[in-house]
Amino acid sequence: MGLCKCLVGSLCCVGLLAMAGALTWRYGPWYDESVDPLKGINIGGGSSSNDDLTEPSALAAKDACPTCCNTLTSNCGLPVNQVLFPMAMSSYGDYFLSANNNLPMEKALVAGYRGLMLDSCICESSTVNDIKGFLGGQDNTGLRFCHKTCDAGARKPDKLLGNLKTFLEVNPNEVVIVEFEVNDNSLNDLFYAIDDSGLDEYIYSPADKINVEWPTMQELIDANTRLIIFAHGDGIESCAVSNCPEGFLYTFDHLTQTNWNDESCDIKGNDVEPRAFFLMNHWMNNDLDLPSEDNAQEFNAFAKLIERTEKCSGRIPNIIAVDFWDVGDVLPFVKEVNTQRAG
Repeated sequence: MGLCKCLVGSLCCVGLLAMAGALTWRYGPWYDESVDPLKGINIGGGSSSNDDLTEPSALAAKDACPTCCNTLTSNCGLPVNQVLFPMAMSSYGDYFLSANNNLPMEKALVAGYRGLMLDSCICESSTVNDIKGFLGGQDNTGLRFCHKTCDAGARKPDKLLGNLKTFLEVNPNEVVIVEFEVNDNSLNDLFYAIDDSGLDEYIYSPADKINVEWPTMQELIDANTRLIIFAHGDGIESCAVSNCPEGFLYTFDHLTQTNWNDESCDIKGNDVEPRAFFLMNHWMNNDLDLPSEDNAQEFNAFAKLIERTEKCSGRIPNIIAVDFWDVGDVLPFVKEVNTQRAG
């Protein structure tokens, strides 16, 4: 019994020390959330003015061209729901713990990813935030983009949304999809944050939010409505029965998705009705149910991507969400699929 207590006590001490170390690393006096250590993109605190978010040149899309639509001329004539969009989630580069990617979301956009998965949360005072303040960090309360819990990581919305706006300004031929999971009754705050950011001028907002005749990529670009916003969670219902905020489309009016942590192409839940967008969640967590870069090395390989999509009975997805987007062959695979679709 004494040995058990000793072992348990030792494990608790190790756990507490690990947590303290992580918090100190993340929130210590040296931590400046206004600057991303990866190539200087401004991602965090400081002034809320859009003028100082980032150097526009840092958000110039790789492989973009004046006649391209999302880096390919062949995409331009395709309806947006026939183009494959690669999608990224939270990252260690944004100071998240147990994150899904190494590099900030802005870097994903620059590299060629045109989809973002974001969780909106209302972050309140907590033990972790108290420790952060004690160590000299900045306030982390209010509307934030989080990852399951505010204590695991949170980004200020004005910075991320401002950088997204800059990306759209700098890259006039790029179309972006954002899928929000709304938590903590944050829908109204999220709506006003988007409005305050100036992104509303880019949002595609069809008159009929249910029976959408999806335009071509070129039509979206010509109209400069190059941001498509889907949202779910927090009791949000179909726009057929609820008054959705202007510019927001209910995710499950338009999107079907596969299960998480699954190598099959089975549809999540009982929702098998085909919709305009088909999202393939393409990752596998480790034995602790945490994101795994080692697994991403396998899952993001070209051959594995082909193998997975072949399980979808001929229905190739038009959104693919991955972990550790900088690992493997996701972007070459997306380019190949999109080239074939236009052929």
